[in-house]
Amino acid sequence: MVPEYLDIPIFPLPNVTFFPRTLLPLHIFEPRYLKMIESALNGDRLLGVGLLRDGWEVDYFGNPPIFKAFGVGKIIEYDRLENGRYNIVVEGLYRVRLVTEHASSPFRTGRVSVMQDGPIDHLRQDVAAIQKELLASCRQLGDLLPESSESVQHAWAHPHPAVTVDLLASSLVVDAYDRQCILEEPDPLRRMKLVLVQIRRVVYQLSQEKIEEEVREED
Repeated sequence: MVPEYLDIPIFPLPNVTFFPRTLLPLHIFEPRYLKMIESALNGDRLLGVGLLRDGWEVDYFGNPPIFKAFGVGKIIEYDRLENGRYNIVVEGLYRVRLVTEHASSPFRTGRVSVMQDGPIDHLRQDVAAIQKELLASCRQLGDLLPESSESVQHAWAHPHPAVTVDLLASSLVVDAYDRQCILEEPDPLRRMKLVLVQIRRVVYQLSQEKIEEEVREED
């Protein structure tokens, strides 16, 4: 059963947008976050990973603002190093929205509400149409960027389109804030359209770069 609310530690990071069903490896070294990981390991091992907003550098050692929607996962692997640091792997479970942040120290904690996807069974034709376009764009991307093929195959191996699109967004959408917009979208069909736009953008950019390179070689 999916919980309605969770009370969790919050790990704010730049450039990281954490999606359900993805794996996030992290190296933990700051003293406050070492304590956070130790606390999580002694509890339910849940951890929220929130994307920092622009300007976070000014108050990094305080409580810089984060986006209210982010991912929550469970620490499934950890290795405590000789120097006291941790290498961990977090498996994404939920997309959540911050309800309130607790006054806590030395690390941040808060209560979040779990966001659940709307139903899409009644939209099978629309979903199938977008899946067809997504698959075609992914194949184009694979031709232009062969190293993306493994991530694409992994995403399409999942039978549920909402999971597939989250996996594609996590691995193929370059900009963290573009990924954040996709993460925040509660409608799976809308998320699919947003990811399609982003993949087409990458395909276009790579195609232009290839054309420019061919022109330079001809000169």
